[in-house]
Amino acid sequence: MPDELALSQVSLMEIDSEKLVEDIGAKTTAFFCRSLPVLINARVISELKEISRRRGNTNVRICLHDGPDATHHDMVALEWANRYYRPHKHAHKGDTFHIVEGQLGVFAFDIFGKVTDAVIIGPGEIYRTIVNGYHAILPLSEFVIHHESKPGPFEAKDDSIFAEWSPDGSDSSEAEAYIADLRRHLPQ
Repeated sequence: MPDELALSQVSLMEIDSEKLVEDIGAKTTAFFCRSLPVLINARVISELKEISRRRGNTNVRICLHDGPDATHHDMVALEWANRYYRPHKHAHKGDTFHIVEGQLGVFAFDIFGKVTDAVIIGPGEIYRTIVNGYHAILPLSEFVIHHESKPGPFEAKDDSIFAEWSPDGSDSSEAEAYIADLRRHLPQ
């Protein structure tokens, strides 16, 4: 392939700091694209899986935007099952989830914690949350890979407002019981 056609290619395994940088301060493994265009193809998805496995099955994301201050955020994320993803909302934004691989349970809640919507989405399916609405995800396959899209910028500690009526995750048995209760809302 001629060099001029390889501009959109990124490799997570052989990080090219001209195109990609790891966000060392992120709560999970994350990479930012430093230049566009960028192509996320089967090879990059395989690299996401490999990096995750090499780092102890950690969640991994590649951000198609150049940093937290970008006005629009596009991310391809790999998230593992058997973890607690606490219900939260974003005061001024909603999320869009587009499944690439696996199955994802997505829940919407009212302000009191009552489940108002529960769906299972799979490859090629898309789910959009409401702005300022509580929601949570639950990977139903071993892991799920999804494209997530939402307005930026990232607002650090104020970006996700966690639901006070949900377990904070410090007690694993409480979180497991909560997840089991959420599962009963999913369609059969």
